[in-house]
Amino acid sequence: GKYSGKRGCVVEKKYILAVDQSTSGTKAILFHHGGERICRCSKDHKQYYPQPGWVEQDAEEIYKRTLDAIHGLLCESSISSDEIAGLAVTNQRETVVVWDRETGRPVSRAIVWQCRRSAEICDRLKEDGLESMVRDK
Repeated sequence: GKYSGKRGCVVEKKYILAVDQSTSGTKAILFHHGGERICRCSKDHKQYYPQPGWVEQDAEEIYKRTLDAIHGLLCESSISSDEIAGLAVTNQRETVVVWDRETGRPVSRAIVWQCRRSAEICDRLKEDGLESMVRDK
């Protein structure tokens, strides 16, 4: 579709921006509305191992790397964000971060899906016959 852009010009929205926020980093990929890949930019982020079996990431670093990947993609492709018709996002899903409601900042690092700190609790739930109840949730 078309719309009137920031400067009053008619801009055709012909691209889809896909953001893949994965365990190792963030990838931004630009597609033409017909499915042709136009450009890709990726930014890695660190993983922290504060104790054996624990895996954490800095939520603010993930956010910044996501913005960096999108910005890099737009610079490299020379398109305006006004030309983007839609956004598709995929992420780590089971990685968890707690945010402070008042400040909007993370309370601590994100706990990554690979982290084993809750393994004993999970084993106990299994032993107590609660595995199917947990899986059904």
